Amino acid sequence: MLKNAIMGFVGAAAILAAAPAAAKNITADLDQIADVLQNEGYKAKIDEGDGQRWIESAMSGYNYIILPFGCDDAGKNCKSIQFYVAFVPTNKPTLEEMNTYAAENRFGRVYLDDEGDPIIEMDLDLEAGGMSRELFLDNLAYWDTIMVAFGDFAFSKDPE
Repeated sequence: MLKNAIMGFVGAAAILAAAPAAAKNITADLDQIADVLQNEGYKAKIDEGDGQRWIESAMSGYNYIILPFGCDDAGKNCKSIQFYVAFVPTNKPTLEEMNTYAAENRFGRVYLDDEGDPIIEMDLDLEAGGMSRELFLDNLAYWDTIMVAFGDFAFSKDPE
């Protein structure tokens, strides 16, 4: 009986040792996100001011920032991030054009800021264990797609 128990334990240990270590999920940790971006070949500079931190990055010819949200008082243990870019076209879209764009495009939240500049944001909920690296990179690809499409829209009335 003891021999069977020992053999069962040894067999279970061998199976666990052979299993690959689980990949660490991406959470709303700016240092971790910056590392992921850099490993994928993107610029990712952590900047800070007024007690806040954010990532400055770029893709497809546009600069954008990643902001953490839902953080504790020390600015840690954040729950979500937001991809954010403001465009400054010479000929700004109207509120009606922005509303039409928003109605026709599912991903990304769009609005005009106080100066009438078009903004697009996309939030990612990363609490409760975060998300896999693959899913994070898939969301990054969505961000790239919607940012470029919105940039094309935002600058569509500017002379080339």
